[in-house]
Amino acid sequence: MYMMIMFLNFFFLFLMVFMSVAFFTLLERKILGYIQLRKGPNKFLLKGVFQPMSDGLKLFFSEMNYLNNMNFIVFLISPLMGLLISIFFWFIYPFFGFNFIMNYGLIFMFCCSSLMVYIFMMMSWSSNSNYSVLGMIRFVSQMISYEVSMMIIIMNLMFMVNSFNLNDFYVYQLNIKFFFFLFLLFIMLLISFLAEMNRSPFDFSEGESELVSGFNIEFSSLSFIFIFMSEYMSIMFMGMLFCEMFFGLMLSKFYLNFFILIFMIFIIWLRGMLPRFRYDKLMFLVWKLILPLCLFMFLFNFSLKLFNLFH
Repeated sequence: MYMMIMFLNFFFLFLMVFMSVAFFTLLERKILGYIQLRKGPNKFLLKGVFQPMSDGLKLFFSEMNYLNNMNFIVFLISPLMGLLISIFFWFIYPFFGFNFIMNYGLIFMFCCSSLMVYIFMMMSWSSNSNYSVLGMIRFVSQMISYEVSMMIIIMNLMFMVNSFNLNDFYVYQLNIKFFFFLFLLFIMLLISFLAEMNRSPFDFSEGESELVSGFNIEFSSLSFIFIFMSEYMSIMFMGMLFCEMFFGLMLSKFYLNFFILIFMIFIIWLRGMLPRFRYDKLMFLVWKLILPLCLFMFLFNFSLKLFNLFH
């Protein structure tokens, strides 16, 4: 009975996540349309509400390209593996009923996040295209650089909570939120998330003007759907993680979902507002500014823990 309820929890969770991805794309196109003084999708049936379904069907029935010198098996399975890893992220999110609570959920999240680098390398290498490889080199160097700072920032928060369990962030923020006295970490983690998720103004792997869509240039049809869904699922997961770690809203499901929606709208708004960053400035930002600051705060929090331990 317990296993059945847990299976139903995850089934409904993943079903709702997939539906959210579809309507997230509609939300993004609508908001970008109004930012650019146009309407966005508004023709298909009821005010464009069914536009994501028509886009999905169009991609599903479109032709898939097979290159002469590509690695066929890796080319087919790498987008599916990327989607599976994006689904694995959501295992640390407790749903209704018998919650599947992971005591080492943040460690699990670190492992899944690190695996995404290899998935993107497999995608670009299997295409056997110079443009894909160039996009992959830029993206992997950016992703690895910001992953280091992201993990150190999250470790700062874990030192304060003394736990790898995401639920404990709710308990420690009942009276005051981390957002108010860790605002510097808040800003640095937001920048790291934007670079990690490959979102504007840090979307260098898909800079169409320079890279012709980057590592995924040769993917089409169902493979492109998998890549697209994994990217948007990661954005929603990072929004959930961000809201939980700095606002402690895990057990208040309405407020958590509301804050995730605000985070998604903020991400879209940044895409419509800010121009693309310069790549050398992006690397300067992480190695010369964010990483030293978060390392300093990590050592400071660690020394406080040692002080409390010996006194």
